[in-house]
Amino acid sequence: MRRRRYKGDIRRIRQRNARIFLVVCLVVFGAATVWISIDEKKAEKKAEQAYKEQIEQEEQAKKEENTKPQVNIEPTGPVLADETEKQQWYLRLVNSDYPMTEADVPEVATETVDTNGYQVDARIMEDLEAMFEDARVAGRTPMICSAFRAWDLQVSLYENKIERVMQEEGLSYEDAAVKAATVVAKPGTSEHQVGLALDIVSSEYQELDEAQMETEDQKWLMENSWKYGFILRYPMDKSEITGVIFEPWHYRYVGKKAAKEITEQNLTLEEYVGAGAVETPIF
Repeated sequence: MRRRRYKGDIRRIRQRNARIFLVVCLVVFGAATVWISIDEKKAEKKAEQAYKEQIEQEEQAKKEENTKPQVNIEPTGPVLADETEKQQWYLRLVNSDYPMTEADVPEVATETVDTNGYQVDARIMEDLEAMFEDARVAGRTPMICSAFRAWDLQVSLYENKIERVMQEEGLSYEDAAVKAATVVAKPGTSEHQVGLALDIVSSEYQELDEAQMETEDQKWLMENSWKYGFILRYPMDKSEITGVIFEPWHYRYVGKKAAKEITEQNLTLEEYVGAGAVETPIF
């Protein structure tokens, strides 16, 4: 009986130990599950906090960006006339590469500028009068010495210049014609024929030479003419582009927008309308 009781005790002990082991395992597993759950919750809270901080940082960055002064991004190249503008009457290009025949010259409705009878395209009168009025207010007294020229007048001026060159220098007609064109434009190549160009000199110095640029009247015009839609058409150091010698007296109407952009960027009309340098210069 003792032996059986001993064996039965061993079996019971083993069963008890198994139950204890199972309970311990369950307890350990439960504790581990709780611990993992706690870690997961902590991780979720950290992730939520990090996301919240990121959103706050982004919102703050947007606020700071909106309060920064706006910086104008400069264009990568010069601002030129667009295709629509190039077709406008006030940007018509007239030079030795873009000549007009007598039939091509537009019919111009002109108005008389002053008591000397000089005329211009009527559409530029308002801006021209404003420029001369403001010049007078500033104590300046520029004066016009040439403006609109009809075809016959341009032909007469050109032919007369050829004859004078032939007489004074003994040149052939062909050679005299080339030299004459450096001073008087060949018919069909002069902006005066479209009523948009004027020769303006100082009342104190009326010679058409480079000394003209040193007069106070001319300095005022060079500085302010763009405000009224005019540009110095043949500026210094641009002869290779315009095909014409420096003429500090020749002004051309191009409209206020174009005049501002041309002057600010130190361009010529050829460059502004994308025509490039004149291939047949007259100088």
